[in-house]
Amino acid sequence: MSVHSHSAAQYEAATPEFPRHVVTAVLVSHDGARWLPEALSGLLSQERPVQDVIAADTGSADESAQILAESLGPDRVLHMARRTGFGAAVDEAERTARVQTPDDLPYLKRPSGWDPVTRTWRDDAYDMPELPHGEPVHWLWLLHDDCAPEPDALARLLRIVDADPDATIVGPKLRSWYDRRQLLEAGVSIANSGRRWSGIERREQDQGQHDQVRTVLSVSTAGMLIRRDVFEQLGGFDRHLPLMRDDVDLCWRAHSAGHNVLIVPEAVVRHAEAASRERRPVDCVGRGARGGASPHRVDKAGAVYTLLANVPSSKLFWVMLRLVLGTLLRTLAYLVGKAPGQALDEVRGLTGTLLRPGRILGARRRRGKPAVPYGELRHLFPPPGATVRATAEQVASNFGGRAEPDMSSGGRHGAVESGPGDEDADYLQVEQFARLKQIARKPGPVLFAVLLLVSLIACRQLLGGGALAGGALLPAPADVADLWGRFADGWHPVGIGGTQTAPPYLAIVAGVATVFFGSTGFALTLLLVCSVPLAGFTAYFTSRPLVESRLLRAWGSVAYAFLPAATGALAGGRIGTAVLAITLPLLARAAVAVSGLRGRPGWRSVWGYALLLTLATSFTPLVWLIAVTLLAVVLVLRRLGLTDGLGESETAADEDGGSDGPLRGVLARNAAALLTPIVLLAPWSLSLFTDPANLFREAGLTYGAGSADALGLLTLTPGGPGAVGGLLLVGVVLAALAALLRGERQAAIRAAWAVALVGLLYAGVANSVAWAGPATLVYGMALLCAAVLGAEGAKE
Repeated sequence: MSVHSHSAAQYEAATPEFPRHVVTAVLVSHDGARWLPEALSGLLSQERPVQDVIAADTGSADESAQILAESLGPDRVLHMARRTGFGAAVDEAERTARVQTPDDLPYLKRPSGWDPVTRTWRDDAYDMPELPHGEPVHWLWLLHDDCAPEPDALARLLRIVDADPDATIVGPKLRSWYDRRQLLEAGVSIANSGRRWSGIERREQDQGQHDQVRTVLSVSTAGMLIRRDVFEQLGGFDRHLPLMRDDVDLCWRAHSAGHNVLIVPEAVVRHAEAASRERRPVDCVGRGARGGASPHRVDKAGAVYTLLANVPSSKLFWVMLRLVLGTLLRTLAYLVGKAPGQALDEVRGLTGTLLRPGRILGARRRRGKPAVPYGELRHLFPPPGATVRATAEQVASNFGGRAEPDMSSGGRHGAVESGPGDEDADYLQVEQFARLKQIARKPGPVLFAVLLLVSLIACRQLLGGGALAGGALLPAPADVADLWGRFADGWHPVGIGGTQTAPPYLAIVAGVATVFFGSTGFALTLLLVCSVPLAGFTAYFTSRPLVESRLLRAWGSVAYAFLPAATGALAGGRIGTAVLAITLPLLARAAVAVSGLRGRPGWRSVWGYALLLTLATSFTPLVWLIAVTLLAVVLVLRRLGLTDGLGESETAADEDGGSDGPLRGVLARNAAALLTPIVLLAPWSLSLFTDPANLFREAGLTYGAGSADALGLLTLTPGGPGAVGGLLLVGVVLAALAALLRGERQAAIRAAWAVALVGLLYAGVANSVAWAGPATLVYGMALLCAAVLGAEGAKE
């Protein structure tokens, strides 16, 4: 169907609904041939048709330009460079499109008084005004090539702007391209952290719960209807936002200029989010590298630019601080989660904007003093704590036992497309309290909540009682500045004091305290009190590849969280062992990936393991020594050919010849991982080798050395206050021994026993010079792994 077939029949003979509103549709395409036919069908089948259409193709490598020319006519298609952004394409289309006048649209003018049928004059025609429908109001309807409006979408948008002259920007509700009931967006905002905020739950189904016409900070450019004079007054889209966050910036500037932005949920547009979901390349940013720029980096840079260009001066420093700290935390989380590419995108997106202060200052000058103060727009932004709750829900959803592969593939709207699904399943997904019931059925979140509750009850006297002290815990400075000073000073009150190099854990604790507004006492209390629930949570999360049974994983995680070393660390103020209890399961999983027992490790796994090992070593150096010993054991076993059955290990018959090639590769990667802590923690790390006894000590004061006997060590008890268990844990040892009698998964069980024996060996050595808690923690976790593996085999 061509737009030309509409012109005579619809534009001239018939007067459309809301005739004074003249709409020019602007459609931008970029490698969108996959979605364009349906998008064009939605545009050209509108119940209330547009008066004009102009398309801009930005150098598509597929048939997009041809499809547009066949549907709209060659004269209505602009051909632009491949690196042209969405905003630049819209700006050019707006400049090119003619402003439709009453001469172009005869129904806007007073009808002629001459009746050619009766050949008489109609005097009543002269009583009508020259423009019977009033002065025409010109609109731009912005569309993506991967969005398809419903047939009544434009009519519903125009109905609102016709009734409310103050509404200068309106937008539709967005649903998924693949699941017509799944909500993507009903208005959007931005948090101080840069997060795109829609208030829509993951996989939320549309049952009319958001169907209220209301003022919002922004609407998506996929279906945005904006008055043409307002678009020109605002200067169009910011040229420094070529693709993402351009909608938020434009609408924020509109609000500041005194205009109103409304969401019209009755108007529906389906959106495929092709660019943000990497279904096509992003070529408008960067240097045109193969595959285009990363959508994550583009979105991050757009978020930082939008915030810094629009927030009031009084909030600029606070927002910048939030952006920097939030980026650091997310980068760390991505690295721990073995996603260095996304971590790099976070850093590059932030620094790429901050290192161009001239752009930000220029943008702030162009915006000038807002006509509407920020305080009057505050209700359009996420409420305090909303993004934190959303992040907590996302973590619970990801780690709560859910196994769907697409959980991390959310697009720019923060929802996850599921594709067509069963209607009964859709109904259950939106049943009242369905999310609460779903989380309650998952052992992961329940495990964390129960362990946290137990820890809070057990440590209730520590909360609100001032700074912690005693045991192995050094007195906490009054504020974080003093803690940073201790790290930077030449003399440190560690042990009996001296001029030795500052222990690096001081910087880590200071960083945590900085996040919590400089309260060192609260940071230490949080690390100690939350060490037990976090240890159980990380153990449950990392054990997913080990065993399939959630109940066995939950049992093993609870047992690990309450090992005597973990509880003794909490009772004795041993912050080093407390941090190790949290990171050890993550470290063990990363070590298995890097060991080469399950195939040649990738460098992404190596750097994730190196980062975790550096963190653990800064608090408990013994972990590094254990890692070196275990690597030596693995290499010897591989050389003897005793690692068969542990996984998808490399065979000796590699195509490049011999077994030395794969072995050297594994050795090189492990050497890089083991050297990283030495390099990053230097010169403190070098001092460990001048006095080897320091390798067995941990962060804080020397306290409770040699307090365990041989039987206690065998039963996972390092001694000292709070390290209780004793004979009660004999069952764990017996269960691990019984696992050796099973016929299934013997290679993995024996590997766990090898780690356990190394841990027990170092526990005996450490007990003579320091507290044996870190080594017994390794010993206990390995025994629990063997016991869980054996129990799963027994169940089968």
